[in-house]
Amino acid sequence: MRKRSLLPLIGVVAIVASLVVGPAATAGPEVAKAGTVVFIHDQEPPNLNNDLVGNGLYATSLVMNRILESGAYYNAQARLVPVLLTGLPKLIKTRPLTAELEYKANAVWSDGRPITGADFRTAWRTYINPAHNVRSRTGWEDIQRVNVKGKKATVIFKKTYAPWQELLSASPLPTHKVQGQNYNQLWLNSIDVSSGAWRFQSWQKGVQLTVVKNPRFKALPTMKLDRVVFRYILDTNARFQALKSGEGQVMEPQAQLQIADFRNDSNFEVQSLAGFSYEHVDIQFGPQGHAALKQPYIRQALITGMNRAQISGALYGTIAGRLPVLNSLIFKTFENGYTPHFSAWKFNQAKVISILKGKGCTGGPDRPSAGNNSIFSCPGVGRLSFRFATTTGNQLRALTFEIIQRQLKSVGIELLPRFQVAGTLFGTTLPSGDWDLLMFTWVQSPASKITSKDIYSCGGELNYMKYCNRKATKLMDATAQELNPAKRQTMLNQANALMAKDIPSIPMFVRPEFLIRNKKVTGPKANPTLTGDTWNAHVWTTK
Repeated sequence: MRKRSLLPLIGVVAIVASLVVGPAATAGPEVAKAGTVVFIHDQEPPNLNNDLVGNGLYATSLVMNRILESGAYYNAQARLVPVLLTGLPKLIKTRPLTAELEYKANAVWSDGRPITGADFRTAWRTYINPAHNVRSRTGWEDIQRVNVKGKKATVIFKKTYAPWQELLSASPLPTHKVQGQNYNQLWLNSIDVSSGAWRFQSWQKGVQLTVVKNPRFKALPTMKLDRVVFRYILDTNARFQALKSGEGQVMEPQAQLQIADFRNDSNFEVQSLAGFSYEHVDIQFGPQGHAALKQPYIRQALITGMNRAQISGALYGTIAGRLPVLNSLIFKTFENGYTPHFSAWKFNQAKVISILKGKGCTGGPDRPSAGNNSIFSCPGVGRLSFRFATTTGNQLRALTFEIIQRQLKSVGIELLPRFQVAGTLFGTTLPSGDWDLLMFTWVQSPASKITSKDIYSCGGELNYMKYCNRKATKLMDATAQELNPAKRQTMLNQANALMAKDIPSIPMFVRPEFLIRNKKVTGPKANPTLTGDTWNAHVWTTK
């Protein structure tokens, strides 16, 4: 989940009844042809406004990041580079924090109106308006005022906000389209304006969404293709079959075993790299979660009973090699500052049984056994049987659950599958708090760790676990206001150490990113950040 391309997000799918939106929607799937690239994806946006609660999804960003373009985005090297802006936002002074941005002379909306500093001010006013049901106001609420002069905007903050440069690089909003409108209802099914490489054309829900070249986009080289069609296919096997048969030409799959077959096919190129994405299992602390999960010893039993290294090897050994276990909720394994605080919890099935029996739990096995059917019950919290929620239609994620389920059942802990289409899981179930354990991936960017407070602090806007550690919260809140990178790194690791003791979430591994392209298409290049693999779609070509 995210705010435009600068905050954390979940990649999810919304499966809805077939509905034709837009003048060029067709009765059936679009076929690939010259000037067109069909991008196969497993996730369909629930709507096109990814600022709203229930959206902000990766599937939405793949489409909307090139319609409502960012001032600057992360490129394939995870470097922030200007797009609509003349350069990266500049710091004017630190007290109060004041920064300046300027849009390019040729940055215009698709209807010909210039993009100006007033459009950034409109974005700010839109996000802080309490009447608007936006997912997060982080950073925007810290702005005191925005002064505008033509293409320039000077932003004065009420208090220091560390990732100020990323915030000021966000997408401007078209003042002439947003003013006077109910933002909660804007751009749900279509959008009639663009600042990026392509414009929305049509959406046949449940099947595909089509975008076409925006000829007024000059901030980067004009898009070479005539259009891109996003084909939405829920079933894992069907997606790979569609790519192999030529029904689509580009796919950004989640890690699946079928990728190995494409590595050996000379008609395709498979790109892979470590991304700013991590798989994890969240634990519910709220009133609708299982009472046992509020007990530290139960959470200790869960993480100790999971052989995370074995899971990584089983899932990724044939397609990406054995991934190291992730032992931080804030830093990725490849980032400076990574300290493996969660490595204190090593896999030990006998220890799980010892922990539970030591707390008076009964009814479980005396020793680990693959064929065990005896489940522990513990004083005051009952039977250790937990609802485990994740997305349906993803073979590798289903395998992950099966491995975890077997590992924990062998020590007397039961997991009950609650698989849902991702639109329901992330749009309804996750924010409701009506779950026990929930496995998914946060897709992020280099600056996302600075705003870890949104996910893990007491009352954080994306803290659906209802977890609260006051000391960790104080550290993460301070991090978001600290301009010194070394001090931020220290505070974040202090917070991570506290969370490693609490275990609000079980980190699994940094998820590798994959991009598969038919060699008839040139240009697609994997992007490890939440900017997404459509980041350079303006240079794509097809034979």
